[in-house]
Amino acid sequence: MEQQTVQYSETQADDGLHAVGANETFETSQTPKEAEDNAHAPTVSIIVPVYNAAGALRRCIDSILGQEYRDFELIALDDGSKDESPAILDDYAAKDPRVRVIHKPNSGVSDTRNQGMALARGTYIQFLDADDWITEDATKLLVRAAEHSGADMIIADFYRVVGEGTSRKGGLTGIDRVISREEYADELLKDPADFYFGVLWNKLYRRDIIRDHQVRMDTSVNWCEDFIFNLEYMVHAASVYPIHVPMYYYVKTDGSLVNHAMKLSETVRIKRYVFDYYTEFFRQVYDEDTFARKRASIYRYLIAWASDGSANPALPSTKRLGEERLPLIVPDGMRDNPFIAAHLASRILDRYLERIATQFGMDLGEVRVIVFLNYGGDTADFKALQDYLDAGRVSVTRLAETLALKGYVDSSLTRKGAKLELTAKAEPVERMIDQAAADFERLAMGGLQAGETLIAEIRDAAARGEAETREAVDTARRAADVGNDDVDAALDAAAALGTTGAVGAVVAGRDRASDGASDGGAAE
Repeated sequence: MEQQTVQYSETQADDGLHAVGANETFETSQTPKEAEDNAHAPTVSIIVPVYNAAGALRRCIDSILGQEYRDFELIALDDGSKDESPAILDDYAAKDPRVRVIHKPNSGVSDTRNQGMALARGTYIQFLDADDWITEDATKLLVRAAEHSGADMIIADFYRVVGEGTSRKGGLTGIDRVISREEYADELLKDPADFYFGVLWNKLYRRDIIRDHQVRMDTSVNWCEDFIFNLEYMVHAASVYPIHVPMYYYVKTDGSLVNHAMKLSETVRIKRYVFDYYTEFFRQVYDEDTFARKRASIYRYLIAWASDGSANPALPSTKRLGEERLPLIVPDGMRDNPFIAAHLASRILDRYLERIATQFGMDLGEVRVIVFLNYGGDTADFKALQDYLDAGRVSVTRLAETLALKGYVDSSLTRKGAKLELTAKAEPVERMIDQAAADFERLAMGGLQAGETLIAEIRDAAARGEAETREAVDTARRAADVGNDDVDAALDAAAALGTTGAVGAVVAGRDRASDGASDGGAAE
């Protein structure tokens, strides 16, 4: 692994909205090989700051390397970790050329992210925290949205994880189009302290905007620095496109800043500091009359408080981790056979359709109706549709009526039964269905070997999950012997590890199939 260094040079900021300590440019000393690598830059740079994250780091990195989208680089920055994190990162770098590991003295999460952005070569930048992980289609969906919409920032829903529970958190409800910077500002006013707007990790950024306008993390604060970054970025961005699909698992930990009690005086100081950026953002986005008219709403930020959703087991919106998506399970000990292969193929297709349903606020049955009409020439043989859905006439009629009420189909009655035709509103759904079909075909090109690999990966993941769970439980018990108060937290973490293993296995199986087809947190 080549040693990479970062050099700093001061520049004068050209406007008034640069964070203190962030108006720096970064120059990397390049070897000839690095210069050649930059000529073949990836589409996405994924930046992960790492500090003493050994317990969750493999889950995070595995979720990145297991992405269906392959054209990325992973920049993992070890911020002076004292645990096994550096060795874990080096092990990944030795096995996967997409992984770039930077070992550096401890300087905090903001400075670490700044150094990551300085090294990034991608068209887009994506952030993760080392405690968290992403779904196997996260980068694919973000990039597709960016390329199709042309928006300067993509923002997505996420899962909030507490112990074994998880719940969905989103925003920009009811908006399924590109919105302007001014419209985004209007939405931000409604709930300015919401994590949905404030954090980095549920968004995709354009690197040229970050580079050209020297957008940097503010290194002088350890709270709301993400929000300040987003405010500055949006001053220079023209548009935003929301994806109403959760694709990031944010792990709520007792040590996070959200749970960390600060002195009231410190809270007020930082709140006022951030408010200066907040008001300046609206001054630059709105004209003078609009700013004056919305001044009262802008000042409500001073009494707003950070919110990241909830994952309370008593709430119906909370699901057990691993049950938030359609499962894909192969029983241990089952021999390979065409029946389980057909089941896996059907379930993978359903998981693709499930994401489409979530994006457009449908259920899976409604999307299946649109699939049938999409490939059936816009008109349906109603009996054939019943057979395809494996449902009775009443159930299919109810689905058709729901889609008609939502505006996705026109329906009429004839002597031969109901006639269904897709409307123009269904076109974005049809486009995503065609993309899902193409994704599946790439997987299918892996053939029988890909299916065998998929099953093997699921079984291996289950075994790893059991081992990790036993290790975490043993650690918790040892901690209990010396009076450690964090036993429950350790057990929750152990349970989470055991629950999520099979999902990661599906990702790894898809990756190998895709490869076969193409070849033939940081310190605060």
